[in-house]
Amino acid sequence: MKLRDLRFSGRRIATVVVTAAMAAATITVGTAHAVSVTKNLTYRCTFPLVGPQDVAATVQITFPDTGTTGARIVNGDLSIVATLSANVVSALRAFQTATTEGSAVADVDASHLTNSFTLGVSGLKIAKQNVPASGTMPVQISGPTPSMIVYKAGNVVIKAGQQFNAKVDTRKANGQPTALGVLNVPCTVKATTPAQDLSLATIPVTGADVTPPDQGTPASGPVDKTLVYNCVFPQSGAVDVPGHITGTIPATGTVNQRLQPNLSIAATLPSSVADVLRANSAATVSGSGQADADASYNGSNITVGIPGPVPSVAVPASGDLTATLAPSVPSLAVPAAGSIVLSAGQQLNGTFTPLKADGTPTALGTFSVPCTLNPGQNPALGTIVVS
Repeated sequence: MKLRDLRFSGRRIATVVVTAAMAAATITVGTAHAVSVTKNLTYRCTFPLVGPQDVAATVQITFPDTGTTGARIVNGDLSIVATLSANVVSALRAFQTATTEGSAVADVDASHLTNSFTLGVSGLKIAKQNVPASGTMPVQISGPTPSMIVYKAGNVVIKAGQQFNAKVDTRKANGQPTALGVLNVPCTVKATTPAQDLSLATIPVTGADVTPPDQGTPASGPVDKTLVYNCVFPQSGAVDVPGHITGTIPATGTVNQRLQPNLSIAATLPSSVADVLRANSAATVSGSGQADADASYNGSNITVGIPGPVPSVAVPASGDLTATLAPSVPSLAVPAAGSIVLSAGQQLNGTFTPLKADGTPTALGTFSVPCTLNPGQNPALGTIVVS
């Protein structure tokens, strides 16, 4: 199988809806092209001390019912309720575990025309909750999913992937770590007869072929470069914002094995933008963002729009302000040998909420900042040779 004619972009792909497989899918049509999916699935998860256990999960997410070539297909946030067995709860209580929380990575299988690939989507949060004295324990897992863009007409088929991996921080009632520490819990789809139906959505995409973005001159080595975006802010309007991109991209990889790039973007907002924040008594600003990343692979192109948080940063008394976007870069597994060229995408968008010193919102409220890569730059970030 080859990843041809596929291109993705945006910020929420049904990708994380990777919580298992077991039966019953209920699909209802929501408002204006939105389809809500609720599916009950089962994983086999390996817990320290307890060993392999079945974990039943209920997945909820929305998909658009159609798409257009070159236009974003925006899916809803993922919500998963996974139920831990009484055996797991007993083991947690035996180590004085009062609360749990953590993070998760979910695989999703996507196909378009004759091509397919697997994304391992990170950035899922396991909500903090109390461990019951006995019985089972429902665990809430949620997070944003990348959107997608395809550039040729045809169905986009989304399925739950085979793996779901969690990191669970166990704490005593006084907030101190338990002897268990942070648990690594690997999960795979449970093998059943008949096999579980992992299908989540089929999105028909129509329209003429669309030309993909230019990826620039291929680069190698650690990622350390600055690209300038034109961003539109409230009151200050359109301004140029330099984004310093750093990180690592593996130089080599193996067919059907995970390839994990890591990237961070430090955006320097000019004083004209910071002045607006100061004029509105903003003491801090935080939010979220999505960064596009373009990839070419054996003659085909993909664009992945990656969501991520913008941690709170203090607004300085004067001068520029630097905010960091930490995209939850998904891993990628490809089905054939070749070279993957990665580049910064054309869009870098954020949503920000400034707060006063007392923690209350400013008159600016929460606002969106769309950014577009200025032309004439080399957006290439790295090359992975897959064998």
